[in-house]
Amino acid sequence: MEKTGKWMGRMAAATVLWAGLPAFAAMEDDGRSLEASPDATVVTAEKLTFDYIKKFALFENNVLVNDPRLQLSANRLTIVFTEDGGAQTIKAEGKVLLTQGDKKARAEVATYDVAAGKIVLAGGPPQVMQGRNILEGEVITFWRDEQRVECKPKARLVVYSEDFGDAESYFKR
Repeated sequence: MEKTGKWMGRMAAATVLWAGLPAFAAMEDDGRSLEASPDATVVTAEKLTFDYIKKFALFENNVLVNDPRLQLSANRLTIVFTEDGGAQTIKAEGKVLLTQGDKKARAEVATYDVAAGKIVLAGGPPQVMQGRNILEGEVITFWRDEQRVECKPKARLVVYSEDFGDAESYFKR
């Protein structure tokens, strides 16, 4: 899920822009909502609270994020902003499901530290699935820029060899 970092930053930027516009700016003259372009990130929820002074955005209840590269659903999504308006941390809580192509991740909490490029999945226990293959443990951490993952404690990996084609080719020099 290496593109998650770019997506999260993009979503934070979109949130800043979106929250800064009056609601009527998204309406056409006849009152219909404008359609989002195919490359837009769209966040929907029952409620959005945006606090300029405390520098956070909180989406609550039935949160759905639809991005061309990634989809997310959760009960709650909080974005904390830096002093200059960029995203500092993004936290999804409650029945979190991330989907990217044939990859899925689920947890009770997913936290993204933007500066560190670190994504932490916890609670549930968290699971990461690609096809039929499953990684699970109590905490799964991804470092986006390092292409690295750590799963602990009680790490469990289930891999189906036929999903990798000719496994012998991986061990040839």
